[in-house]
Amino acid sequence: MKKSFVTEAINLKSYPLSDNDSIVVMFSKTKGLIRAVARGAKKPKSKLGARIQMFIANKLMLFEGKNMDTIMEAQSVNTFSKIRYDLDKLSYSMYIVEIINNFCNSEFECSSNNIYDLIFETFQSISNAKEKKDVLFASLKFQIKIMKELGWGIDFKRCAKCMDDLEDTSSFFSYLDECFYCKKCALDKINGVWINNKIVEFLDTISEAQINQKTKYDEVVTLNILEKCFDFMKKYINNLTNKKTKVFETIEKTLAI
Repeated sequence: MKKSFVTEAINLKSYPLSDNDSIVVMFSKTKGLIRAVARGAKKPKSKLGARIQMFIANKLMLFEGKNMDTIMEAQSVNTFSKIRYDLDKLSYSMYIVEIINNFCNSEFECSSNNIYDLIFETFQSISNAKEKKDVLFASLKFQIKIMKELGWGIDFKRCAKCMDDLEDTSSFFSYLDECFYCKKCALDKINGVWINNKIVEFLDTISEAQINQKTKYDEVVTLNILEKCFDFMKKYINNLTNKKTKVFETIEKTLAI
């Protein structure tokens, strides 16, 4: 028997179903990545129209359907409004959406509640960011945390071969093996990158801290370091899915027109 249910969800994308109806892709607190129909959302007087935009968290009442649920009611919880009016905020938020779409589907088991909170806190931080450094820091934290939540977290403390602590001046990260090696064990390794161990320690601190927890690095880390760390994690994530991130290239091409 079909029934209605209540959940909290963040809109990731919407696209037209008909002249008046839209389909909304959302990440919900109880069911993970879902798609639902918003009937009449494109009508001028629709109460749903403004609530199905990208990057809006809603408390929803939905009616279960055979192939897709239907949105009956929607009440905004957070609009993350400042994301839409800043290109950096928009770009990195769309990158986060791309990660969610690639990993949080039926092929991958995940804790919907934990990941929902992670997405919510990240969008909140990006929306409230004062400068690009803050946007990058929030995005980097998301990269590390989402991989850890999904079971692909990186061990930033030990060498994967000898299991000794990474204590040299730098360590080798193998994209092929998806792990770090100390200098001694990395002699025959290829397809990777050497990373200063101060940076490794910084990444480990982020990995261990709560998503909204302040660390000793928050005030001192530079934009340059954050960009390098973000690109490192982006390459790691791309290698896991064998997919290249498209959002930044798409935005650059759009701006060049």
